[in-house]
Amino acid sequence: MDKNSFVSIAEKYFKRFPSQQYEINTFFCDIPSLIIVIPSFDEEEISNTINSLFFNQQPHYFKVEIVVLINNSSDASLKIKDTNRSTLHFLSAFADKNNTSNLSLHTLYVSDLTPKHAGVGWARKIGMDIALRRFMNCSNNGVIVGLDADACVSPNYLNSIYAFFNKGDYNGASIHFEHPINGNHFSDIQYEYIIAYELHLRYYKNVLAYAGFPFAFHTVGSSFALTALAYARQGGMNRRKAGEDFYFINKLIKGEKFGEILDAKVIPSPRISERVPFGTGRAILEAFKGEKNLNLTYDFNIFIVLKNWIKLIKSTEFEYAKFPEEIRAYIAKKDWLETHQEIQNNTSDHINYLKRFFVKYDAFWVLKFVHFMRDNLRTNSILVINVDLLLKALNIICSNDKLDQLITLRKLDTKKGA
Repeated sequence: MDKNSFVSIAEKYFKRFPSQQYEINTFFCDIPSLIIVIPSFDEEEISNTINSLFFNQQPHYFKVEIVVLINNSSDASLKIKDTNRSTLHFLSAFADKNNTSNLSLHTLYVSDLTPKHAGVGWARKIGMDIALRRFMNCSNNGVIVGLDADACVSPNYLNSIYAFFNKGDYNGASIHFEHPINGNHFSDIQYEYIIAYELHLRYYKNVLAYAGFPFAFHTVGSSFALTALAYARQGGMNRRKAGEDFYFINKLIKGEKFGEILDAKVIPSPRISERVPFGTGRAILEAFKGEKNLNLTYDFNIFIVLKNWIKLIKSTEFEYAKFPEEIRAYIAKKDWLETHQEIQNNTSDHINYLKRFFVKYDAFWVLKFVHFMRDNLRTNSILVINVDLLLKALNIICSNDKLDQLITLRKLDTKKGA
């Protein structure tokens, strides 16, 4: 794609989604290849993230800019505002001392977000919109990277992302992540909780792939990247207070050529957090409160149902009466017939039928179906047993120990490729 067409698509994006234009006036004149966007709210540990980007990276010759979007709502407490101002002062001093022509840090503090919408989604959107405008102004379809203020990255992080997109095959990707599972920074029980939580995430992703679902990717806000063109083409980030990553990344997966960056690593924190209604920090918090049992997960048999249905669709068996009864309990016959007819009317062969089918029955639909099954037919059951069933179905030998299973699924994920 030529520069003019990228610029025109970016311009259309800003016309279609007009919003207050935030400016960063510290950008250098050189054209960046990567812009890393980090939302920061009431953040006291961002130095670890910034240090891993500045002092723990392999040498690189391309230009990288880091945008930290410090944010709070207009009605935030004085404590939060004080913490945010401290973060701003720390990062400004850090940038003055450490910025180079190849790697530079730029900070913006937005302190007046509307309480109704203030949250990580809006902060991420403002930062990514700034990155898009930056690329648009220099006519360069560079790469926008999502990272969180409590995550560290591996030494090859920058080089790996650059190399992945420089090949030109993909315009969106998830990046391999691994939570810390031992050490002295957290208690033993907290490490136990994060092992179970990450095991659940990897189980869910891999059991979807086993079921034949083509969009089985991790959707984690701290570990994804995309081209500026893809960002504009897919309508940009949403303003959700939580889950913004799941919805946006799934839109990317359906609408762009999406892959996986598996030779680098993001290391998210397993810390407790009350900032969002769900996600890692909330799950760990609820586990400590006894409100959530992280040793339970979705029943493996739910995905056997899904696998059998997908197998029918892939073999051109569209008759509703032959669908698994659980699918028929969730999809009314009238709705299926209307959907099937609409897909057929707009496709000329089975390959395109399947593409359109999985756009309709996407990751969001699958998650709602899984929750329907959990709430009505197959209640959550023991995590290690379900992981064991999946691994046996994949002909992988592993013990029923959570840590062993997690290490096994991590290895499986890093072997799959884009």
